[in-house]
Amino acid sequence: MTNSLCEFCCHMKEIVSGKGSRFLMCQKSAVDHRFQKYAPQPVVQCGGFEQKEKEKSSE
Repeated sequence: MTNSLCEFCCHMKEIVSGKGSRFLMCQKSAVDHRFQKYAPQPVVQCGGFEQKEKEKSSE
């Protein structure tokens, strides 16, 4: 895990290669070319950042 906004963004999709490398893909890049598909990490500021909703734990 990195100290990147991407880790907490609802637009992030984690991609793991067959060799185990981990990449954070910005899904917002598909509709808005201002955002890089694979931004250099860590990202500390982003105009498209939207906090992920916390997952509900089943009790």
